[in-house]
Amino acid sequence: MAARRGAGAPPEGRGVRQDKQGRAQLVRVRARWSQEAEAVFLAELATTANVRAAAEAAGFSTTAIYRRRASCPAFRAAWDGALDQGYARIEALLIERACDGPSEVPAGDERAAQAMTNDQLMNLLRLHRASARGGAPQRYDAQAKPPDIAAVRASILRKVAAIERADARKTAERDGA
Repeated sequence: MAARRGAGAPPEGRGVRQDKQGRAQLVRVRARWSQEAEAVFLAELATTANVRAAAEAAGFSTTAIYRRRASCPAFRAAWDGALDQGYARIEALLIERACDGPSEVPAGDERAAQAMTNDQLMNLLRLHRASARGGAPQRYDAQAKPPDIAAVRASILRKVAAIERADARKTAERDGA
């Protein structure tokens, strides 16, 4: 098949292999993990604290990245270090914004963290705090007392009465029309 196209290697992202009948077959070749790809991923993760953006920068899917994280303890440790650095950058960015007031993203430096709103950055930090403390989700209402059963019952009865009034109005409108 490559001979028909002319001499040389198949196009980038493609490879040639033999099928079951021994014929040449052009197949898609996925990128392979390398130290360079890992360095790109970790650098982007340390800058943005965004796994999806870092995976895209390294040329891999998030599924492949998470699979590698699960199977390689050294990569997991490097990932955690890069993510901690990324969250430290986010905290510094929030402090800078608090001191200087709202600012625009600097031209040519459109990193994901800098393009986010303060609310988005704060939510990201909340999620990180939960994962850094053993992965248990935060419960901001953990100290809240359970509602009084009488108050819940009264609320339900008010809602039922409102539904009955609305149904009665619809019935009256239909009969009158």
